[in-house]
Amino acid sequence: MKGLARFIGRSASVIPKIGCPKEEFLTKAKFIRSMTCWRDSIPPIKMMHLTTFDFELFAGFVKTAALALLLAGAAPAEAQDVRAAISGALPVARDAYAYLHTNPELGKKELLAHTYIDAKLRKLGFTQFVTSASAPTAVITVFDTGRPGHTIALRAEMDARPLADNQSEPASHSPRSAIPGVMHNCGHDVHASILLATAALIRTNADHFKGKIVFLFQPAEEVAGGADDIVKDRILEQLGVERIFALHSAPGMPVRTIGLTPGAILAGSNYFTLTLSGRGSHAAAPQDGDDVLLSAMRVAQGLSYAPAREIDIAARPMVLSITKFAGDSGATNVLPSSVEIKGTIRAFEDLTKDAAGAPSLEKLLVDRIGKMGAVYGLHPKWELRPASPPTSNDPALFAKLAPLLTASYSGHVETGQSRGMFSEDFAYYTPIVPALYASLGIAKDGLGTAGVHSMDFTIHPDALSAGIELMIRFAEFGTSDTITWR
Repeated sequence: MKGLARFIGRSASVIPKIGCPKEEFLTKAKFIRSMTCWRDSIPPIKMMHLTTFDFELFAGFVKTAALALLLAGAAPAEAQDVRAAISGALPVARDAYAYLHTNPELGKKELLAHTYIDAKLRKLGFTQFVTSASAPTAVITVFDTGRPGHTIALRAEMDARPLADNQSEPASHSPRSAIPGVMHNCGHDVHASILLATAALIRTNADHFKGKIVFLFQPAEEVAGGADDIVKDRILEQLGVERIFALHSAPGMPVRTIGLTPGAILAGSNYFTLTLSGRGSHAAAPQDGDDVLLSAMRVAQGLSYAPAREIDIAARPMVLSITKFAGDSGATNVLPSSVEIKGTIRAFEDLTKDAAGAPSLEKLLVDRIGKMGAVYGLHPKWELRPASPPTSNDPALFAKLAPLLTASYSGHVETGQSRGMFSEDFAYYTPIVPALYASLGIAKDGLGTAGVHSMDFTIHPDALSAGIELMIRFAEFGTSDTITWR
């Protein structure tokens, strides 16, 4: 017992040296003092033959050691669990969603969104911000946990979409766009709100994360110059990003279901303009011209058939959609001399490059157009503008995350989704760093069923918390290669 007494003496001598406010000391002292009940509650252990002095000495040692540990911070308060942390961050997402949805802005004009998100992040304590010269409305901030780990980026979009004919969002929607002709009908307000709440959560629960986390609020996904501008400015390389993650609203998918599939998941997008020219004439004398309008209609019809007739559609999936057809004459008594046809082509390959043993998709289309134009005496002019490349999920990153996410996510993880013909400019990031892009279920109680880009597009509010949970799982895994926070 002499050795024990000497140790107790040394421990007691340390306590006065530990800095601790008086109030905190007294609170912790009450806890330690409650330990004196041990003597009365522990039954006699005769075999040990403890004397009263021995017991008091031992109890004093325990109390002294425990107090030293508490005051030194070795026994922190119980850690917050994931559900409680998400609940705490949810008001941030709800407020942001209400504001952003009510105040939608078109691509490259996200001034209100930029100001709102930037101010919220600074209020949360973020101090390291990065600007993009080519994408000035982007909001990019970096959070350094101070612990070794990967540097990752979490990305969300901010821009809204125009509505045809300057229409307004249905009055039954809540929240509802206050800007005629503009609406968040692709979920970008949802994604930005989720990312903002995720930033708030990570900032206050930093001990569950490692490395550095870049929060990338990206403008202009719906128009040229969003992700491609971020890439052009080499923002990912500048910040040392090793991995990037994102999510997107999925109409019809139930809330708390997420989709995550390896490999190519979304098609690349391309835009074409086909101008067909010939001889115009008076409407009363079509025999004097080439009847360009009617002939162009037949060419447009034949062009729409091309994927099914010229291409092995199973091996080379492709969707060609004509979205605009217009003659050059505004008069109702004139047959036009030219017709402009516009549309989009979605595919999982570069339209301009030959495949193994087969010509490029563009060559097949141009050859068909040339043949049809010759039949009707029209002169075709073809222009192709590639937009977003296909979006692909990194197979190795997926293989690591999928089992961890399935075990930790509170909902259902669907890993066998079929590829979609929609396009997404997140694809510009995927050749630079390993990337994962997930679908987020938004459907519940009749909400979240209408397709994206529809005026009837809605989400169920519960999708916000589900999205926050997915993003923090991305963050924990992305920085540490594991998921342990429960």
